[in-house]
Amino acid sequence: MKRIFLIASAIGLLLSPQSYAEHLPRLKGKTMGNTYRVTWVGDYKDVEHMIDIRNQIEVRLAEINKSMSTWDKQSELSLINHSAQTQNIKLSSALAKVVTEAKRLGELTNGALDVTVDPLIQLWGFGADSQAPTKPSLDEVHQAMTKVGIGKITINGNQLSREHDGVRINLSAIAKGYGVDAIAEVLKENDINNFLVDIGGEVKVSGTRGNQPWVVGVEKPAAYAASPMVAVGLTDKAVATSGDYRNYFKQDGQHFSHIIDPKTGQPTPHQVVSTTVIHDSCMTADGLATALMIMPIKDSLALAEKMALPVMIIENRSNELVIHESSAFKQYLP
Repeated sequence: MKRIFLIASAIGLLLSPQSYAEHLPRLKGKTMGNTYRVTWVGDYKDVEHMIDIRNQIEVRLAEINKSMSTWDKQSELSLINHSAQTQNIKLSSALAKVVTEAKRLGELTNGALDVTVDPLIQLWGFGADSQAPTKPSLDEVHQAMTKVGIGKITINGNQLSREHDGVRINLSAIAKGYGVDAIAEVLKENDINNFLVDIGGEVKVSGTRGNQPWVVGVEKPAAYAASPMVAVGLTDKAVATSGDYRNYFKQDGQHFSHIIDPKTGQPTPHQVVSTTVIHDSCMTADGLATALMIMPIKDSLALAEKMALPVMIIENRSNELVIHESSAFKQYLP
């Protein structure tokens, strides 16, 4: 019988109790405001080796946070954001890799993924420098948007340039996926090749679970149901889900998501409930899942077909859930 691993994510999925019944080796800890979980197939290592692997993971994640966090005022990215320097800013190799991919995905999605959206994130109350979330005035939105635009940053190798010092980068749409990829690298460095890594719902699997694909369940949003909606079988793939109903606020009867459309300066409409993307890289899947929350559904599906990209979009149509799947997504269904 297949077991479904229900993954904890921004849209409220939980690790299935069934997974614990298998007694697979596992580690867990805290990072990026989430819990990370690692499960692998094979014997438990001895105590010292288990502690060493966990320490290696913790060190790698700490390095990522120290480089990319906007909540740490002394992180590499925070110091860049608050610096007057705008040209030829030298980046660490990890930060350069993530910003380069974010820039590429921004261009691929016609600006839907825009890591310069930080001024709007702060304005709407979802950022590290924010007070309580509240709806800003149109004038405030228009002013913040003068600092936003994927074309306002350029990156050449490990050097970043910004159009002006008001341009600030926020990697929350992609850094968690990069963290998953980093943990996967640690495991492979320790000769662990059949595993599942999860950070808050962004998942990467390698190899198999008992000669079978790892089976990951994408649940219905909690507002609608608490049972699996779709199960996908994965081998050597990553899957990321982005949703709009865990981090939001309501004001004057309106729902305001933390996912901001950089073209309008407004939170995304409540029509798209969640998007799920499968890719070799969790970093890439993470960024694309956010972008597809912002793009019109027909454009998202057209891009998925053009790229042969496995995508599932859950739409709230008059309080009924409608599932849209790309052709490539269907090959992962049971």
